[in-house]
Amino acid sequence: MPRNSPCYGLPDFDDGQQLEYLSLSEAELSLACSRPGLHAQVYCVLQIGYFKAKHAFFHFAWSDVEDDCAFVLTRYFIGQGFAPHPITKLEHFAQRVLIAELFGYRLWSADFLPPLLQQAAQIVRRDVTPGFIVAELIAYLNAHKIVRPGFTTYQLKVGFRQQVCGNLL
Repeated sequence: MPRNSPCYGLPDFDDGQQLEYLSLSEAELSLACSRPGLHAQVYCVLQIGYFKAKHAFFHFAWSDVEDDCAFVLTRYFIGQGFAPHPITKLEHFAQRVLIAELFGYRLWSADFLPPLLQQAAQIVRRDVTPGFIVAELIAYLNAHKIVRPGFTTYQLKVGFRQQVCGNLL
C-alpha cells in the first residue's frame, strides 16, 4: 500500500514521529524480541510502531520502510547483521494477533459488520462525502478498539457504500 493513502497507507514518519512511535515500552520490546529471527523482530517493531500510529496492520516490502528500518536497527539491534528476508504469512498473522492483544484491540471479524453498517447509516445522514464517512467509521472502530478491515478499493467504494446507502432507502 502506498504511503500517500491517508487512511490505509503506511505511516510516513518524520524524525520526531519515528522517535515517538518506534520507541518501545518494555512489553512492546519483549514481544518484538520473542519473534524468531532478526528480520521478524525488526518487522514486529515496525508493525508495533505503525499500529500505534494508525491502529492498523500493513503488508510492506523492506524497500518501502528503509528509513524506519534503519532507525529500528540503530536503536534496538546495534551491530547485528540484518538480512531483509521476507516475512511469512504465518509470522505476519501471528504478529497481528499478538500486537492487537497487547494493545487491547480485537481483530476484525464479520461479526462487527452489522453494528458498523448501523453506524455508517447514521453518519451518511450528516454527510455523504466518502472521506468523511471513512474517517468517521475509523474513529468508531478505534473507539471500540476494533482493528479496521483491510478494505479493497472495490469494497470501500462500491460494496460498502451500496450497503450503507441501501440501508437508508
